[in-house]
Amino acid sequence: MELLLSVNQLVKKYDTKTVLDNVSFEITKGEIVGLLGVNGSGKTTLMKVILGLTSSEAGEIKYKGNSNYLKSFKSIREFGYLLDCKLFEYLSGYDNLYTVGKYANHWQGKTKTEIAEEINGLLDLVDLPNSKKRVKGYSFGMKQRLGLAMALMGTPDFLILDEPFVGLDPVGIEHLLGFISNLRKDLDITILISSHQLNEVEQISDRYLYITNQKVKEVTKNSSKKYLIKLNNPDKLLLNQLQSIADIKHNDVLFEAKNELIDRVLKIIYQNHGEITDIQVTNDNLVDLFRGDSK
Repeated sequence: MELLLSVNQLVKKYDTKTVLDNVSFEITKGEIVGLLGVNGSGKTTLMKVILGLTSSEAGEIKYKGNSNYLKSFKSIREFGYLLDCKLFEYLSGYDNLYTVGKYANHWQGKTKTEIAEEINGLLDLVDLPNSKKRVKGYSFGMKQRLGLAMALMGTPDFLILDEPFVGLDPVGIEHLLGFISNLRKDLDITILISSHQLNEVEQISDRYLYITNQKVKEVTKNSSKKYLIKLNNPDKLLLNQLQSIADIKHNDVLFEAKNELIDRVLKIIYQNHGEITDIQVTNDNLVDLFRGDSK
């Protein structure tokens, strides 16, 4: 497989605080890689270093074998990203795309017709109308999709998405999941995506990079599915009854995704008047990583 990005012994500090310490990993062309970690672990910082939005103290990053890719306009244009997206609130979605493209010299040499066709194509791609409605009146999901359209301008080879599911309702999340999957299938785009939505990352990622203690661990996908049920202040009697059939940590109930276990766990919770705040079906290795770091 073709190597797209390699990070070797990367060190990043803010003043005296080390955020990334000798981080190394590789991403091959066509992969969707999930970037995981608790809040403040350095996910966004790592993405910014890759994009050249902040500098590092040591280490080397190569894109397509070139360590000077940030000095190459051609290479830079192969990146698309949704990261701290800033929109012009009093412009329409169309005018936002036109303005961003103009400042990036993306429209150079193109006719008005060609520009309009590309912008309308991007709006169609992310399911946004070409209307005069100002972005100020957009829903959060619409703004996220407009930011994604900006990231896709010029059909990048490498797409970096930072928390793209934040603020989206379940329908919006499903729509975006399908869209991201199709980007890889239809356009052969390589994607690095960070999110706290474990279920969503699991659905679309080929593997994961997990940041913990300033280091990056590579995590392979586990085919074993488990249920994670979060309880609101359960009493000791309830937890004691669940301990024989589930793993209990921090009021989280983790157990294999088997029908008979699901029925038993839910019955015990119901009989003891337990309050469920969230239910997830996920990979147990991802859950264990987060639970271990949140102790």
